[in-house]
Amino acid sequence: MPRTYEICFENVLVSAAQDLATVFGAAGKVFRVLRQWLSAVDTTLVTSQSVQLRARFLPATLTNGSGGSVPTPRPPDPGDAAASLSAHTNDTTKTTTSGTATILEENGCHLYQGYDKTFARPPVIGPSEAFVFELLSTPSGTVHLSGGVEVEEMGG
Repeated sequence: MPRTYEICFENVLVSAAQDLATVFGAAGKVFRVLRQWLSAVDTTLVTSQSVQLRARFLPATLTNGSGGSVPTPRPPDPGDAAASLSAHTNDTTKTTTSGTATILEENGCHLYQGYDKTFARPPVIGPSEAFVFELLSTPSGTVHLSGGVEVEEMGG
């Protein structure tokens, strides 16, 4: 039976392009990416601006990014089992792959409106592969962001 997890970051000061959330597949399991989202959470208006976003599939040998944090994927049901997959958030040194990365989506948003994307056909990520939700542009001024990725883990 598939299990759903959220990989979130909250109220993070962002001043550089970065991997907002990277999810790594676990041995013997696959996961589907259901949704990704981003919003500015400052209590005063931030500088009016748009940001560039991208979602990519990373196959083959992965080198983890760094500079961010390693959150625990959380199930919406607190009584559910722990996830097998792992994640990083807000890495300013990006995750790399020895394979050919595939762009799954490129988009952008105005920070006042935020961004919320539910995949009509959720990408499937296998063992030893990764999904990355990236901020490609450097925000101007100070901005605090919250966001994340929702995934469904299957197998094992």
